[in-house]
Amino acid sequence: MRRHHFHRLVINVAGVVFWLGAYAVQAEGEHPHAISKSSKAMECTTCHKTTPVVNQDSLLESKNKLVKQDDFKQDGTAMCSACHDPNDGHKVGLELDFQAPADLPLGEKNTITCLTCHYSHGSLTSDRPQASFSFLDRLFDDERLHKSFLLRRNNSDGELCLTCHSVSQGS
Repeated sequence: MRRHHFHRLVINVAGVVFWLGAYAVQAEGEHPHAISKSSKAMECTTCHKTTPVVNQDSLLESKNKLVKQDDFKQDGTAMCSACHDPNDGHKVGLELDFQAPADLPLGEKNTITCLTCHYSHGSLTSDRPQASFSFLDRLFDDERLHKSFLLRRNNSDGELCLTCHSVSQGS
């Protein structure tokens, strides 16, 4: 019995060390979503048809900006999939049979894209949790507690998800 507990402890500690190490690697360097007038992280025309006008040298914030799909070279899913795994998250391309709120923009034919729930430029930190977090996050006061996840709405208690999903749906 003691041996079993020791093995579980070793596995759990190894998991925490791996998780913290993976987070540290991700946090290094300039993030392509944190853009300012002086940023060299990424060419604007990688995603945009033309270079957008940035009026100030502070961090570009697109959280509450109207998304115009015509301004992008590709739709919100194809554009994000150039860097992010499209299978790592919510299903996209689903057609809604109801009108989504204006702050959750849909793609062509009333479909969900990555940009429906996420904005593309802004601070990667938040003064309060934006998504659900685990016991380990609280225990270590992990930076994950203050990641913005570039979410258009707070989702720490499922508020963003409940815009489209009801509790009784179970999905």
